[in-house]
Amino acid sequence: MTTSCWKLTEDRLTDLTPLRARDLVVECFYFAQHETLARTRLKLGAGHGDEASMRASVAMAVRLAFKEAGGDYDHPTAGTLASAIDVLARKAEAWGTPADIVRHHHEQIERLLGRLAPAA
Repeated sequence: MTTSCWKLTEDRLTDLTPLRARDLVVECFYFAQHETLARTRLKLGAGHGDEASMRASVAMAVRLAFKEAGGDYDHPTAGTLASAIDVLARKAEAWGTPADIVRHHHEQIERLLGRLAPAA
């Protein structure tokens, strides 16, 4: 496992709402995909890109995952979050993200959803 893996800390689980959980999914997916996106941009001759454009790309990928999962990015629920992260995990694998990275980040978000589900 690389040192750049995102870790869900206990303090982020306090007063968790579906919107905060969605934002944490975006952050998690950003860290999971950062290296893959950087490599793809270089292959396409697009350079490294800046962090803002990478974050925007990740946010768009998460929006599209919600749509593909039949959910609403702007009004997430525990169920649509769970469906969207499954879509994101499949996409990450298809993009060539190493399996251990996908697995680690998926586990972090499963933990997040486990805390959200009782309140949602």
